[in-house]
Amino acid sequence: MPRRNRPLPAVQLDLFHPSGPQPLDWRCLSTDVREKVTRLIARLLRKHEVCNRPCHTDGGRDDE
Repeated sequence: MPRRNRPLPAVQLDLFHPSGPQPLDWRCLSTDVREKVTRLIARLLRKHEVCNRPCHTDGGRDDE
């Protein structure tokens, strides 16, 4: 009976997996840190909104 040339199963190497610490879980952070981060994100979003606000308004949906 003829032998089949089957490739051997490949071994997956851990070449691209991070070797450092795993990402933090939000719930594991202290209340103080979560509050500070929340305030910083809110400030960032407010600044982003101000920077992206149109300079003028030429009417909108409610104008007749």
